[in-house]
Amino acid sequence: MKVPAIYLTPREKEVVKWVADGKTGPEMATILDLSEHTIRSHIESAKRKFDAMNTPHLVALAFRGKIIE
Repeated sequence: MKVPAIYLTPREKEVVKWVADGKTGPEMATILDLSEHTIRSHIESAKRKFDAMNTPHLVALAFRGKIIE
């Protein structure tokens, strides 16, 4: 299955990478000095762009699309 080219902002990419590394929302908020609400917003935005059903699906599609390594 080929993943269409999707543009994520640099911050969305960063958050998806941290999700793939197993970090929680509160951990990412601390690491990136953002609120948990902002972290959730970046994840939700990336999920919409990928049309992902859930966060694990987002991570799989991001790997498949070579958005993250």
